[in-house]
Amino acid sequence: MSKMIPFDPALLSRPGWIFDCDGTLAASMWIHHRSWTHIVGKQIGRPFDFPWPLFCSMGGMSAVDTCKRLKADYGFDLNVEQLLADGHEFLEEHLAKDVTARTEVVAVVHHVRGLGHKTAVASAGRRDHVHTTLKRIDITHLFDAVITAEDAPRSKPHPDLFLAAADRLGLKPADCVVIEDSPRGKEAADAAGMPCILVEPA
Repeated sequence: MSKMIPFDPALLSRPGWIFDCDGTLAASMWIHHRSWTHIVGKQIGRPFDFPWPLFCSMGGMSAVDTCKRLKADYGFDLNVEQLLADGHEFLEEHLAKDVTARTEVVAVVHHVRGLGHKTAVASAGRRDHVHTTLKRIDITHLFDAVITAEDAPRSKPHPDLFLAAADRLGLKPADCVVIEDSPRGKEAADAAGMPCILVEPA
């Protein structure tokens, strides 16, 4: 088995483990970064340099909120519906062929399932994109539940996605651990009352 990310072994007493998808289970944030760079540049009619640290700090943000942030920071008045359509086309092409697994995180999934714990994915991404990613890295079967943007009224940093995952697993929030790659994801886990293991985004 691959080496696991480091974490407090005392957390292994908790029976529910909830994983973010992009940047955490899958090395896919760079694809989403390319997508946003491409689709925003297409709308504004010139190349757009989306700083990587800024992009990563917005991980877990909905597309609508991302557009609001870009308008506030850059003055862009973006057509959200067109962005979503262009982004869907770009992501469906690249997620299906370019994503790789973060083996040190997937190793945690295998380990906790070996202990009899329940596992879930909780992602702010679209359901079709999340399932394409999980299928590409062949780990869909490792999860008892997959929660996506369509399953919760609010995105991260609100706790809704993680609370929905705990509910789907039939567990109390206090019985769950979250593994995330974004500050907004950690805020959401904190708000849900779940300890969070934070990894660098990929």
